[in-house]
Amino acid sequence: MNVDFKGPTPESVGAFYDQVNAIIAKVQGGSMHHGYWTGPDDDSDFETASARLTDLMIERVGARPGERVLDVGCGLGWPGVRLAKTSGAELVGVSVSEQDVRLANERARAEAVSDRVGFERADMLALPFPDDSFDHAMAFESIVHVHDRVRALREIARVVRPGGRVVLTDFTVKEGPDGRSDQTLVKVYDSWRVAAVPIGAEDYKTIASQAGLVLDEVTDITDHVKYTSMWTYLELRRFARDNPVPPEVEQILDVFGPTLKGTVDSPPLTDAQLEQGWRKMLAEEQVQGMIVVIARTPSA
Repeated sequence: MNVDFKGPTPESVGAFYDQVNAIIAKVQGGSMHHGYWTGPDDDSDFETASARLTDLMIERVGARPGERVLDVGCGLGWPGVRLAKTSGAELVGVSVSEQDVRLANERARAEAVSDRVGFERADMLALPFPDDSFDHAMAFESIVHVHDRVRALREIARVVRPGGRVVLTDFTVKEGPDGRSDQTLVKVYDSWRVAAVPIGAEDYKTIASQAGLVLDEVTDITDHVKYTSMWTYLELRRFARDNPVPPEVEQILDVFGPTLKGTVDSPPLTDAQLEQGWRKMLAEEQVQGMIVVIARTPSA
């Protein structure tokens, strides 16, 4: 696809999340990843939907007591802590955001699992761990922040022992009738510091092979997570109405500026009007999608 990204660096991604992570977690129910709804009639709040996706990922990792799991792009630590508490495994999470790491370690201490759960600042393209350090790895939407999926997955595969699982979520994009992706989506990706060129779900067979992984499963969950955009923007808009927000959040909202914020000549739509319009859009075929990828390192 012919898509022009601004090209965020690990440093700029880290700086972005240093500014927005607490706000994003607040509007997304405690975590910083998509929610999973069962369908259009599912009225779950974001916290419930987010936990549902977390549990789906934890189940696919399949960690057992005493095993060691790497959480690549740990956010504020909620998924990693939940995995450790439900499975009995140890966990190390990494993020390029200093604030992520600080708040995630605070969460681990508050949840009384800091003896086997810890978080540190690191770039997924250069993980500070020896080969075969972990039994499994998981990554919630973090791979979209690096330019080279193969390089990132190769590095993750390096630190996972032979036969270990690598479970991740990734964005996919469908081409429009003119052969280009939706340009609004490009602006959305820029505002969220997405770096990776959009792919199709079918591309993961080649990506996994080039990274030295065995691909077991690719599952399209677009129809379940697509409501994330609606609730994220609605809740961000509500939050920004009542609280000062950093420029990074303003940039996110500015993508849909006239719709979300109004203009001099036209007042902003009400929350109810926005939700109605968003649901109409979500009933159509989506340009952006999401997949769950399950792979493993080759057995010795």
